[in-house]
Amino acid sequence: MIEIDAGGESCLCDFTFDFYWQHQGSRLDPEGVVSGATTWRGLVEALRRGEGVMIRGDVGGRLGSSLGVDLASFGGTGAPIEATGTIVVDGDVGPRMGISMLRGSIYVSGSVGMPAGNVLEVESDLTGYRRYLSITEVLERGGLVLDPNRIDGGELVLEDGLLRETLAARSGSGRRLRVEGDAGMSAGILMRSGSIEIKGDAGRNAGVLMKGGRIVIAGKADDFTAAEMRGGEIFVAGDAGGFICAKMTGGAVYAQKGKPIPPARDRPVRGEEVALVSKALGVSSFSAMTYRRFGV
Repeated sequence: MIEIDAGGESCLCDFTFDFYWQHQGSRLDPEGVVSGATTWRGLVEALRRGEGVMIRGDVGGRLGSSLGVDLASFGGTGAPIEATGTIVVDGDVGPRMGISMLRGSIYVSGSVGMPAGNVLEVESDLTGYRRYLSITEVLERGGLVLDPNRIDGGELVLEDGLLRETLAARSGSGRRLRVEGDAGMSAGILMRSGSIEIKGDAGRNAGVLMKGGRIVIAGKADDFTAAEMRGGEIFVAGDAGGFICAKMTGGAVYAQKGKPIPPARDRPVRGEEVALVSKALGVSSFSAMTYRRFGV
């Protein structure tokens, strides 16, 4: 196990190196030294090999971003790294822990800042530490989920009221996630199958890079809904936001209103789409006829 002392650094154990492909090292140098013990890349490579990382002290935001993903942006397959190791933090953790996380475990002795990432607390096997897995992994494999959250048949229900981002990232389990409240940004990012039902509002980029499945939002969505969407369906009871369907190549968004970016366009729902909207959003057929379909 690698051991380091932290002083509030952000992006520790971040498999994207703070989205290195966007900044080419101007924000974070993967070869830079962390705590005099190893490099940013050294932490990630250790986790990829299934080793553990022990962090003493408080940690900043974005801990374990894309943890357990063989990222295509670095020449990988985009699939989970099944043997991903464990992060243990003896201290507090900042917001957005586990953004787009797929595999591995994170143990934290202190507090976790909000919003969180794609993480869910499960029963811990390490005394004095809380354990977190990715929501995507729990959907696929189950787990000892803590109250008030629960697994009901094949459905994972989140009732703790915590705001999370990148919900069900890359999910292909075919199972359903229900959120009794609001969701943060990028719900359903790169989702391939299954469904997410959000009983409140959703943040920006809902369904970004979505490949399949369904997202149902009972409230409204922020801007950039369905950005780079490739397949699937998104239903929004209210306003889908501005700049929606940017670089969209497939799929559809159904909402009362929204402002698409060309070549995406909108039209009234028609034929079987009326029944589709009525069933998905629980509205009457008459109300469903007031909705519009956005797509290319």
